[in-house]
Amino acid sequence: MNPIDIIPDIHGQSAKLDAALGGLGWRRSALSWTHPDPDRQIVFLGDFIDRGPDNRAVLKTVRELVDAGKAKAIMGNHELNALHFHTTHPDDGQPLRAHSPKNIRQHRTFLD
Repeated sequence: MNPIDIIPDIHGQSAKLDAALGGLGWRRSALSWTHPDPDRQIVFLGDFIDRGPDNRAVLKTVRELVDAGKAKAIMGNHELNALHFHTTHPDDGQPLRAHSPKNIRQHRTFLD
């Protein structure tokens, strides 16, 4: 069985993600991500966004690894909430996730 690195709950913390990847032996090259073990894979367990300051950088890193065939990514509840927040119901035009103060506060770093 190939070794698998499991990484959950990044929540917009790109510096911590980069440190975790480095600690696990992953390196970003000019073209892609590499690991000394070419069969090594990563499974990201969702919650890439919200709370931290670097949502875009986290999504970029995860996407690069997935596109390179080095990782799989599972959507977390924060990504599902974001999709619902930004999607309207086809019948009444209301957001699938209410734009309440609580939901806006939870989603603020992604909105910014």
